[in-house]
Amino acid sequence: MRSRLLIFGIIVFFLLQGVAFARNGPPPKRPLTFIELWNNIAYYDTNLERKGFASFLGRFEGKAGISLFNSPLQVYGVYYGAFSQSDDYWNNSIFSGGGVRFKPFESYPASGWQDEWIRGLKIFAESLGSSYLKNAASAEAADLKTTDTRYGIEVWHEWNLDKIDENLPWGELWANLSVRSTNFSTMESNNYVLYFQPKIGKHLGKGVEVYLRADITSSDRDDYWLNIADYGVGVRFEPWRKNGGKNDLFRKFKMFAEILWVSYLKDKPTDPNKEVSTDVRLGIDFSFGR
Repeated sequence: MRSRLLIFGIIVFFLLQGVAFARNGPPPKRPLTFIELWNNIAYYDTNLERKGFASFLGRFEGKAGISLFNSPLQVYGVYYGAFSQSDDYWNNSIFSGGGVRFKPFESYPASGWQDEWIRGLKIFAESLGSSYLKNAASAEAADLKTTDTRYGIEVWHEWNLDKIDENLPWGELWANLSVRSTNFSTMESNNYVLYFQPKIGKHLGKGVEVYLRADITSSDRDDYWLNIADYGVGVRFEPWRKNGGKNDLFRKFKMFAEILWVSYLKDKPTDPNKEVSTDVRLGIDFSFGR
């Protein structure tokens, strides 16, 4: 109950801020339809799951929808997919359904890099169902919930990656805070889950970028996999970012390598084989429409 009240309070706060800071005048002209894609395929040494994971894992997300009445309100279909060499059902799953979201800050008069990210903040609600591509019998035997309802806030923003100034640092931020009715677990949970993933880096020229990164997952549940952080260094190559057109599908294509260290924010795994301290990742990543 407290987690739901927390999310509700945050949403109300941001709505009031959006009203307070929105510019006067007619709303911007928006495309009627939109598509957003994120795709990541990589080799993971541990995947923060277990020693000797040593497998390829793909993660895929997509949204396609429409804007209503030339307003910041959008409805969409959505999927979150994972596919792996391993037989674990949680790494071979598709969660799909529909959602609605509101972008109250599209006209926020940002004063600079420190607050321009506010324009990308979204308030959302989604209803999802599950299916498993491998070992579905184990998921069914575990009596996992097959539906989930989520509502919360999300932001995605990039600094100095479109009109690049190679003398300045670049940055990325993805954050998502939501209350989830089940999180496809074994119980009605109604707990919050927070994802916070910042990157900051340096342009080396010709599409090469080095960076520091973190990935923090936190929840009011006690599961160790929902209370974990990894952090470290990476290097990536974006061959078409600087010269590609805005609507080019592979404009944000990246090849990357990362070395990460791991911290547990609550209890550690009881199985010593699942307690990991590092991860190495080699892969590709590309997004479109966000």
